[in-house]
Amino acid sequence: MRRDAFRVLAVAGVLVASALLGAGQATAHSQLISTIPSDGALLNEPPQSVVLTFDEALIPEVDSISINDAAGNVVASPAVEPVGSTLTVPWPAGLPDGVYQVAYRVVSGDGHPVIGAISFTVGMAAGTAGNVSAAPSESDPVPVSAAGGGGFVLLLLAAAVIIILLGIVVAISRRRRG
Repeated sequence: MRRDAFRVLAVAGVLVASALLGAGQATAHSQLISTIPSDGALLNEPPQSVVLTFDEALIPEVDSISINDAAGNVVASPAVEPVGSTLTVPWPAGLPDGVYQVAYRVVSGDGHPVIGAISFTVGMAAGTAGNVSAAPSESDPVPVSAAGGGGFVLLLLAAAVIIILLGIVVAISRRRRG
């Protein structure tokens, strides 16, 4: 009776520990923590630059940046160097109003590549609606809300699994006693 309960708890413990150790390793790499302008921002005027801030220093000379238009065409691919954990991309002069994506590939201090993109709208591009003046200021850093969220979700999932398994063990123990 008690051996079965112990076995179930031991297996559950090993599974949870494996999941948590894997989550810690997966989230140990550099992550984007803020951007100026924010992802999804509506701007009245083009920014002077786009600032990407990561949670750890980046390795110089191995980054790749592209500024893409709404059709996915590369309109600029400036050469930039990180300063610590910050990458500042100068905005090209003369680009028309529209939706733009700044795609990046950088290498974090631990040697792992980090790939992603942010998008924002300059002026009132076709197909956009809303009040541009209500958009956040491009000069204020805006935290990237998804950064690091995966580890927390795994932790909650592991806790739920443990609670369910403990309930099963208690139910089995009570049935065998009675």
